Amino acid sequence: MAKIAKKINNIEDIEIEEKKQEQPDKKQTKKTKHPFVNIMLFITILSGIIYFITTLEYKSDDLNVLENLINILLLFLFTIFFVSASITNNSKHKATTFISALLLTIYNTLGVLTTLSIVTIPNLSKVEDFREKNLTEVVNWATKNNITLKEEYEYSDMIDEYKVISQNIKPGKDIKNIKSLTISISEGPDPNKEVVVPDMVTWDSDRVLEFINNNHLSNVKVEFTESDKIKDTVIDQNKKGNLKRNDEIKLKFSLGEDELGETKLIDLTNKSEFETTFYLKQHKIKYKQEKDFSSKIKRGYTSKQSIKPGTMIKPNDKEVVITISKGRKIKVPNLKEMSVTKITSWIVSNRLKLEITDKYDDKVKDNKVISANYKKDDVIEQGTKVSIVISKGKLKMPKFKTLADFYEWADKYEINYEEKREFSDTVKQGEVIKYSVKVGNAIKNNETIIVTISDGKQCEVPDLKDLTKSEAIKKLKSVNLNYNFLYKNSNSIKKDKVISQSISAGSKVSNGTTVTVTLSNGKKVEETVQKRENKNTSTNTNTNNNTTPTPKPTTPTCTPQTYTVSGAIKNIFNNYSGYSEVANQLNSFFKSNYPNVKISIVGVSDTGMNPGSYIGGTAGPGKSVTSCNSTPYTIQIAK
Repeated sequence: MAKIAKKINNIEDIEIEEKKQEQPDKKQTKKTKHPFVNIMLFITILSGIIYFITTLEYKSDDLNVLENLINILLLFLFTIFFVSASITNNSKHKATTFISALLLTIYNTLGVLTTLSIVTIPNLSKVEDFREKNLTEVVNWATKNNITLKEEYEYSDMIDEYKVISQNIKPGKDIKNIKSLTISISEGPDPNKEVVVPDMVTWDSDRVLEFINNNHLSNVKVEFTESDKIKDTVIDQNKKGNLKRNDEIKLKFSLGEDELGETKLIDLTNKSEFETTFYLKQHKIKYKQEKDFSSKIKRGYTSKQSIKPGTMIKPNDKEVVITISKGRKIKVPNLKEMSVTKITSWIVSNRLKLEITDKYDDKVKDNKVISANYKKDDVIEQGTKVSIVISKGKLKMPKFKTLADFYEWADKYEINYEEKREFSDTVKQGEVIKYSVKVGNAIKNNETIIVTISDGKQCEVPDLKDLTKSEAIKKLKSVNLNYNFLYKNSNSIKKDKVISQSISAGSKVSNGTTVTVTLSNGKKVEETVQKRENKNTSTNTNTNNNTTPTPKPTTPTCTPQTYTVSGAIKNIFNNYSGYSEVANQLNSFFKSNYPNVKISIVGVSDTGMNPGSYIGGTAGPGKSVTSCNSTPYTIQIAK
């Protein structure tokens, strides 16, 4: 038995040993992570850090700043947790870890690009219905969806002040291609609206006050006088019928026949200015009116009274000083450091009016305030209009098809420019050779763009003196120059030969320039007048018939040529003043630059502009003009 037990133990030891050999060493099974996975995880954590910092930098002044910070913080913490878990986890699923890290990196990268406005993600939102909503809600929505908000103010009896009356884009429309939204904001009742004012004679004071309030009458003057009519009733009215709300209406009330006794002064605070003065006049209480800011009382309502309520006052005795509220004392913050959203919210909460304009600025970031009509710590009242200029960022140089397109663009954005002319063998005359700013480059504030315009191919004017007409034409054509001919008598130059030329020989001019050539018409023939005592008709006839007639000069030809009026003409209006001086400069400018183009300077009176200021016309900057014109082109200037 002992031998059998020993054999069994040996067999068991062998089996245990075999099992140990079959089980792999735990140290051997532990595998290191693939290097690509580690690199991807490093990129993921880096993208998370960049996204977090970018959001803090560029979205710190957004309306939903707290919400943005919470969201990006949660995402950042999740990124850290994911990377940490992936590094410590010995999972064999390397591919899953790599793909997850890649997707998270892509999400973070897109977040950075959209925050920096490098990439725009399509917006599938719809235009909301903003009617009767507060202005602040609309501003929040427009800012969130990167839509320019344009505000118009109009009066409304139905819609409360500072709430939206209407919008130019219908609710429910896709905002994909919408760049701006115009909303109409209520300014409250229209003071110029016409209402029918009835005959209020015999009305009591309560009925009159109710009518005035309901119809928003703003210029009612009241007077109280002793009368045998019923006390506190209207006894006289100066106007009635169709009247504007702000038309002056005078009402006279009866004080009755009995002498007024002491009056227990009521609490006048929170009553409108009209109601307050009405009560004081009604009881013949002397008063003095002042205005001051109040943080508690609505603008136009009584905020203080010098005599306490409940005090007994005799008619025409003590004087009550009443203070009418100007509303809250509004201290202007530093608007340049605020976002448009915050400014609008501040405007609405303080019942101010906002006017927004925008312009390009290379120094101020997009959507930031360039300037405002009020500076920090200025004190203003409710209803004041605050005007701000918002930056549209850097204005980049676009590509222009024509010079006229450039002029239109430069005038629109108030860009300074100067013209420079050069000869060119490749660019046609009148077309642009180059701009000093390259396409796509930012235009700096107050930068002057130099426009180099082609004068066409360069030609040298030949010497035409003593040539015949045909020889002159041949020589001018050989160098691509146009010509006009004039005739003049000459005792020294033979007939049909060149006396002079309008452009000196050897001058460098543009291809196609017109040279006016003066040809000799020969010696001047003088008529011999014979004095005869016998002045009969036949003798005179014979004398006239024997006289050699003076040859008529040939009418010079003119070759039409089209020009584009240079923007440099603006320098005349900028550098000269007075009608006569500007007119003379314009005539000289056209003679020098556009020969044979007829112009007419038209003076316009009573324009309200400085004499010599440019008004308009057919020969203004960028306009096309043609030489040899029978009807002169016009330039209108203030007289």
